[in-house]
Amino acid sequence: MLPLLSAIVNLAQSLDTTQVLITVCALLAAYFVKVFLKRRNFPPGPWGWPIVGYLPYMSSDAHLDFIKIGKKYGDIFSLKLGSSTVVILNGPEVVKEALNRPEFLGRPKDGALPIFLPGSTFFVEDIHVWKEHRRYVVQSMKDLGLGRTKIEGDILEEIHHFLDLMNTHKGRPVDLNAPLSPSISNNICSLVFGKRYEYNDKDRMYLDSNLDLATETFSHTTFVGFFPWLLRVPFFSKMFSLEKGFNALQNVRNLLKKEINKHKDTFDAKNIRDFIDSFIVEMNSRKLKDPNTTLNDDSLTADVMDLFGAGSETVRNVILWCVYVAAAHPEVQQKIREEMLDVLGPDRDPEILDLRSAPRTHSFILEVMRWKTPVPLGVPKCTVADTTICGYSIPKNTTIITNLWNTHHSPEHWSEPEKFKPERFISKDGKTVSKSSYLMPFSIGKRVCPGETMAIMEIFLYFTSILRKFDLAFPEGFKPTYDAVLTAVFKLNAYKIRLVPRN
Repeated sequence: MLPLLSAIVNLAQSLDTTQVLITVCALLAAYFVKVFLKRRNFPPGPWGWPIVGYLPYMSSDAHLDFIKIGKKYGDIFSLKLGSSTVVILNGPEVVKEALNRPEFLGRPKDGALPIFLPGSTFFVEDIHVWKEHRRYVVQSMKDLGLGRTKIEGDILEEIHHFLDLMNTHKGRPVDLNAPLSPSISNNICSLVFGKRYEYNDKDRMYLDSNLDLATETFSHTTFVGFFPWLLRVPFFSKMFSLEKGFNALQNVRNLLKKEINKHKDTFDAKNIRDFIDSFIVEMNSRKLKDPNTTLNDDSLTADVMDLFGAGSETVRNVILWCVYVAAAHPEVQQKIREEMLDVLGPDRDPEILDLRSAPRTHSFILEVMRWKTPVPLGVPKCTVADTTICGYSIPKNTTIITNLWNTHHSPEHWSEPEKFKPERFISKDGKTVSKSSYLMPFSIGKRVCPGETMAIMEIFLYFTSILRKFDLAFPEGFKPTYDAVLTAVFKLNAYKIRLVPRN
């Protein structure tokens, strides 16, 4: 290195000022030509401002902004958002193609996720780490009973506790989010910790309050992902309350580590109680073969964090949407209730297998997830290699955003997409459900949500159990508006509902 530096210095000393300027200009010209050649076939897009890019023109409904931009630039375009240049996949065909191609499997090394979820294995940039943990988590959930009666039984037990609590309100208006949050979280607790918590348990309340605080804080500060250097500015985190979010996440980690340590103290390889026990077995086994395995104590905490983060918010929000839409359509609500009575009879609890025999209920849930897409812009992707799509060149490490909302509202694939049509997926004979390949509420391809099966189970069991026990109605004088805000999910604004007990 020193001889090379010395040679450069000697060369510079041998040149006069004019020659130095010419050399510098030539090098700069070569650099810009290289950049131009690399990006000349890059997707087009609107111009923005220095530093902030196109952000000043973006509203809180980014999914709708992208649809408007797409009308001018097409199904694929680029935007400068803060420090990042991102490619927006806006058309249904290009979204579907990209999500099924290996070049689009990566996660951005910059942006909100690495900042707010450092160490995450589900949202990690490293493909090897993601593959190893995804494969293990999916298999572990199957081994612990997903798709069989074990997990379903735990969920139904939790639903009974939830319904008992709802009965105490005696049909008075209630904000369903408050009791639903710990109930849904308890399903993850049963899977991960092997137990549920009472709703007033201090650890239960501590866990939920910190998860909610972190989610709320980061949902309103996603702009930091476009300007990661702001975190190095003194007092910036305090000004925007980011410290509260980071502290809340650390509180959650500390609680999870405490529970993990309890498991280690009482671990019995012959009696696997839950996900943590299962992970410990697998971790110890892999360490014997590979001391550098990514299954370790830190990644166990990260996996559990990801299960709580990804496994609670989306499911809770979809259930809240289902209840809201059913209350807004009492005639549809009654038809679903009648169908469930035919399938279950008067006393039996629902089972996930009943979904096959309940096309009206199944179609309703699918239509809610299409109409009010749970995660309108999906989770950001990143190209892991130079590639092309729709004739455009996309360099390696380009951040990709998929507009799932537009995929679910495209007139090319959906009749009257802006209308709620609960019968949309029912076959002509009314006996089965036909799902469109353009319906992707949990994404598609290898990056599909690993908890999709459990999420559908929870949504179906909660929604049908609620409908069987209660008539759903809004408070007198309330008119549904479907107002929602785009955060980590398409979050329905807080509302109150009357759950009137049925005879």
